[in-house]
Amino acid sequence: MNDLAVFLNALPDGIVAVSEQHVVLFANAAVYDTLGVLPGGMTGRSLSDCLKDQNLLMQLDKTGHESFLTLETDVNYPRKLRLRIKIVPLQEKSGEPGSPVALFIFTDVSRELSTAESRERNSKLETMRLLTAGVAHELGNPLNSIIMKADLTERLVSKLPDSETKAKIEKDLDVIVSESERLKRIVEDFLKAARPLSFRPVETDLKKLCERCLAVMEPELHSRDIAIQQYLSPVPPALLDEDLLRGAIINVIRNAAEAMPEGGLMIVRLETEGDFFKLSIRDNGTGMSEETAEKIFDPFYTTKQTGTGLGMLQIKRAMEAHSGTIEIKSRLGKGTTVTLKAPLRQSETHVLDSPEAE
Repeated sequence: MNDLAVFLNALPDGIVAVSEQHVVLFANAAVYDTLGVLPGGMTGRSLSDCLKDQNLLMQLDKTGHESFLTLETDVNYPRKLRLRIKIVPLQEKSGEPGSPVALFIFTDVSRELSTAESRERNSKLETMRLLTAGVAHELGNPLNSIIMKADLTERLVSKLPDSETKAKIEKDLDVIVSESERLKRIVEDFLKAARPLSFRPVETDLKKLCERCLAVMEPELHSRDIAIQQYLSPVPPALLDEDLLRGAIINVIRNAAEAMPEGGLMIVRLETEGDFFKLSIRDNGTGMSEETAEKIFDPFYTTKQTGTGLGMLQIKRAMEAHSGTIEIKSRLGKGTTVTLKAPLRQSETHVLDSPEAE
């Protein structure tokens, strides 16, 4: 192999040299990662015969090799990627038979795109923090005053003789209190999203924590006619923030319950996977479209009439604080599975008892 070939094989971009008839004369090692085709299997074949992704084929069919060109396209083979394709002509006319006339350079820009999306999301979050911190602070005190005055008024009205007017006032006061409490919860959600997370890990029995979360939610699930199947395997004690995880788990359970308005079955499974815990919560509710699932972590995005669009974001932040992940698999009309996964970090002072030598 000559020095040029060695150099081209060391590059991270897939490079293919073609003849005037688009026959592949050379393909470097990186084409396997970007196109899913072995370099040796391309040489001597038409470029279009080598490519397996239909969208990529359609894009290249529209182009020639006579001029410099850069284009981008999404491909599904060998996996979901965003490819940038550069076409570099080497000569205006073909020279000797079989000489290269153009280079096709395939670059995976998926990470670059993901980084840009991450920057945009972080920018939105920062804007949200600045706005909500101020607005929530200004709303908090008046809301507390409204709730306190409404409670006091309810006590005064309860001492009045029964009448149609009294009944109407009590009904209106119930609405004022309930709606004010709901608005207060919304403000609190915005404040939580605006504040930096406080991470306080303590040695935690995750199985017991899950059991407590299910016990808290049991009355609500029972009222919604939702049955629970729980498969909670013991998990080694680990350094976890109980408050963050409790909030995340209850939030996921509540979301699953709200996705089953006619009742249904919820399956909660806790297990270890190597040095990680994996908690999955599955429902057989309404499910989500692929478009909704992609936007579910965006700030303020919600499919609920009274939602703030911050619940899933809070769950994601809690898992990221544990160096973990949240994965959502959903099919419209079939249900959703949410999986929380994070490493099980043990305290330096926690030592497992070893069996005594006999």
